[in-house]
Amino acid sequence: MASSFFSDFADFAAQAATTGFPALAQQRALDGITDCVGCIAAGRREPLAGKLLRALPGRAFEGSIDAETAVMAFSDRAALPTDAAIFNGALAHAIDFDDSSHPAYAHTSAVLVPTLLSASAMARVSGTDAINAYIVGLEMFGKLARGMNNRHYENGWHATSTFGTIAAAAAAAMLLRLPAAQIAGALNLATSFASGLRAHFGTMTKPLHAGIAARNGIQAAMLAREDFGCASAALDHPYGFATVFNWGPDKADLGAMGKPGEALEILTDYGLSLKAFPSCGATHPGIEAATKVHRWLAGRKPRRVRIGVPELSFRPLIHHSPKTPLEGKFSLEFCVAAGLLDGQVRIDTFTQARVSSPDIVGLIARTTMEVDERVRFDPEWATAVRVETEDGAMHEELVPLAIGKVGRWFSENELRTKFLDCCRGVLADDRADGLFRTLRDLPSLDSLATLQRQLHVASRQAEARDTASVAA
Repeated sequence: MASSFFSDFADFAAQAATTGFPALAQQRALDGITDCVGCIAAGRREPLAGKLLRALPGRAFEGSIDAETAVMAFSDRAALPTDAAIFNGALAHAIDFDDSSHPAYAHTSAVLVPTLLSASAMARVSGTDAINAYIVGLEMFGKLARGMNNRHYENGWHATSTFGTIAAAAAAAMLLRLPAAQIAGALNLATSFASGLRAHFGTMTKPLHAGIAARNGIQAAMLAREDFGCASAALDHPYGFATVFNWGPDKADLGAMGKPGEALEILTDYGLSLKAFPSCGATHPGIEAATKVHRWLAGRKPRRVRIGVPELSFRPLIHHSPKTPLEGKFSLEFCVAAGLLDGQVRIDTFTQARVSSPDIVGLIARTTMEVDERVRFDPEWATAVRVETEDGAMHEELVPLAIGKVGRWFSENELRTKFLDCCRGVLADDRADGLFRTLRDLPSLDSLATLQRQLHVASRQAEARDTASVAA
């Protein structure tokens, strides 16, 4: 029954710690973990990294991993595991290159991977343990979403943070080897840690949500380990999570969540999607369509652009005339303009110079974004880009499904190429390649401490980056 979902989920998580999951589920989880560590590296170059290092209490990393010491990734610093989780989570989501999950409409790995890393400082965690906990955390993301979305998202909640706090609690409790009763306690406690508003999209606070969710989930698990008292049915209580976070005409339908572990979320078509572009996932089909039109243009100048999208696209894509690189990540007009003019959208597309450049600003002014009847109700952001050139020619490309979805999953080479691109300027090429190989060999690791030590970066490199970001 719906009222016992957290209890059922706790039983599922406790059992999964020993029984594990099918090989395909483990492989997708491994890909998600690998991809996310690369995204954390990319986030290290962003101004928010230096700000967080100065704001969060930390100390020089001296090589030991323990209950009071977790690595603040790609820096020379260490912190309490909870503080390291904030830092690593914010970096993971900093450039919006990290994966996503539907129907949660959330960035799952940016919450779960920092949780795994910090939990591995508080308990001995093998690579296989981490993979199993990742699958459990993603399962919680998806099941909550099936009962609460899309109303939850439409109400303005950032599900990465709200669902993510409870998912992180599940993963952390599992890695701390709590019994089922205490795992249930962690889930119930986590409902009172959950928050995160979509008002912050396009700002540094959006990626911070991922770190806060990881931190809060770990804290909930730590309290549960001490049998800290809480409600036993905080999900479906009349004043519980599902009711309070889903106010409005479309109430939560907890029966739609199904049983934990049935139709594993990570094995569904959209349960985990990698990203080919460093921007909001709703921009990706449009970017690909624009790059295809760019090849057709062959040097001709676009006069007008029409972007046809589903209704859903207007919810996250809130910046129609972006003024900053972060706003550009949530502007389909900017992303399409860059694809049309440059033929590609990469990490270095999102700079102040490119967002403000006259050719981009001018083309955005001649661009219309509207609902396309062909894709009005599409849940996966199918997008059409139609261009009329100055000589009167017209061409359109419609992309129904983004690269990185299950139907268009990354090859090993594509995953490695993205990973190394994310690490550029943060790690030397040989170190980045070595880190990638460690991650791909994660199932054979006896302890994630090995991985944490590879995330440490010598002080000279770290100080150079942080000095450059002080004024940002």
